[in-house]
Amino acid sequence: MIKYKPKEGCEDEFEEGLKRLGQMIDKSKLGQEFQNKFIRIDIGEYVQIVQMPHLESLLDGQMDGLEWLYGVDHLLEYYEDGSRTEAFSGFIID
Repeated sequence: MIKYKPKEGCEDEFEEGLKRLGQMIDKSKLGQEFQNKFIRIDIGEYVQIVQMPHLESLLDGQMDGLEWLYGVDHLLEYYEDGSRTEAFSGFIID
């Protein structure tokens, strides 16, 4: 899960960036277990919820994800720690 905080007035442009990210992802390589969803939470931030079939898929897509992030950097506020995102991950418990 990755949280983003667009600058005020940049929300529409950021949402267009999210659509571009969705188009960049080669879902055929990742299989049916892959899911990529975005939600807007009530404090004006966006959360990306990604489910990958295995850790290697995540690692394989990291460079594309960073390239996308650099492309929307100007739309984002930085968090207190100086990062453009707040992220955490884990494994699904069945």
